[in-house]
Amino acid sequence: MSTTQRAALYFRQSLDVQEGIDRQRTRCRSLAAARGWTVTDEYSDNDTSATKARGQGTAWARLLADATAGKFDVVVAVDLDRLVRTVRDLVTLTETGAKVLTVDGEIDLTTADGEFRATMLAGIARFEARRKGERQKRANAARASNGKRSGGRRPFGYDQDGMTVRPVEAAAIREGYASVLAGVPLAEIARSWNDQGLVSGQERYKAGHKGEPSPWRNDSVRVVLLNPRYMGKRAHLGEIVADAEWPALVEDATWLAVSATLNNPARNTGKSTGRYLLSGLAVCGVCGANAHAGANARPGIRAYRCSGSTGHFARKAEPVEDYVRAVIVGRLTRPDARELLSDTTRPDIGALRDEANGVRARLDALAVDFADGTLTASQLRAATGRLRELLTDLETRLADAGRVDILGPLIDAEDVGTAWDTLSVARQRAIVGTLARVTLHPPGRGTRTFRPETVAIEWLS
Repeated sequence: MSTTQRAALYFRQSLDVQEGIDRQRTRCRSLAAARGWTVTDEYSDNDTSATKARGQGTAWARLLADATAGKFDVVVAVDLDRLVRTVRDLVTLTETGAKVLTVDGEIDLTTADGEFRATMLAGIARFEARRKGERQKRANAARASNGKRSGGRRPFGYDQDGMTVRPVEAAAIREGYASVLAGVPLAEIARSWNDQGLVSGQERYKAGHKGEPSPWRNDSVRVVLLNPRYMGKRAHLGEIVADAEWPALVEDATWLAVSATLNNPARNTGKSTGRYLLSGLAVCGVCGANAHAGANARPGIRAYRCSGSTGHFARKAEPVEDYVRAVIVGRLTRPDARELLSDTTRPDIGALRDEANGVRARLDALAVDFADGTLTASQLRAATGRLRELLTDLETRLADAGRVDILGPLIDAEDVGTAWDTLSVARQRAIVGTLARVTLHPPGRGTRTFRPETVAIEWLS
């Protein structure tokens, strides 16, 4: 090669470790200097695996574009593994016409011999990567069947070890399950978690935000609540395969009930209709339109107004909310409050769970009998069909049991008012919407004091 060659240096590190990139840079620059070449540019892909697609926005994509445009003559890398790990990438690089020099030996892709050697090396690298992946899959499946964790980012609610519970996050998760069963939208749960300063294990990848924790959204909350790890189960490839070694945060029945709720196509998981207690819940006593929260004539004072006409009423929010709170808390204090909010017949969850586990064991035994030749294919289909129907019924009853007493902690509290005040606005709104229809009437011209008769509360059950 001529000593006037224009060289481009390429570095890649699978993990986000800058030190590895620095070492590659030092070695590549030393080689270029020894050859008397001019380094025109550097291309660095940190935290990037060569076995996965390196698309737009990566240094690899920019390297290919610049090679095609003839901006340099030779690509320098520490070794071929840093540059390519698949035959596909090798072919793509070869088509640019660029020569390749590696610190541990020169490979010239413009010659048949060099391309053959590189193809052999890339094929071997691909074979090693595939074999490593297969071993990892077998190891993950074995760990899953034993209820063990396979690693990865820290699960919400636990420390990095996946075993030690974080009390604050665990409490938020339990509140999230209870909120779903109370009818609270996922967006409200996400907002509550964000307001508490809780962060997900995911990271932002927006420009200028890479590495920052992502704020909670309704879809990320949904992923958490549908994860069977929180009822102490180990899932693998989308199926529950074992009891987990880590402690559960909620009962099976609660998880099944939330799963059934979130997977119901009729459920609306969009944004909440209001941030205040009666926004979108209360109606106008004049026209029946929904009430909405808005500013009062006095700055900083919240008010409720008719969404149909600004002339129908404008009510100061705090006295109305205080009155509704007093009436609802009073109703929840009565002995029959439990009958209003939950099913009074609670099945034995432990017995249901044991029966469901027994059915699953029988299904496994049938599979063994079929493999041994004890059962024919038709006998297996008939037996498993009956057992699966029974299992579906048991799981449905478990899910229904999770909806029982969803407001029990509030009803059973020594001080219902204090318990009410600890709930989020979204939970309070769900209770009001379940119990009553609130109608706001005009307070009357010149009225300066709150009149309870102008707030009508009609019990729904």
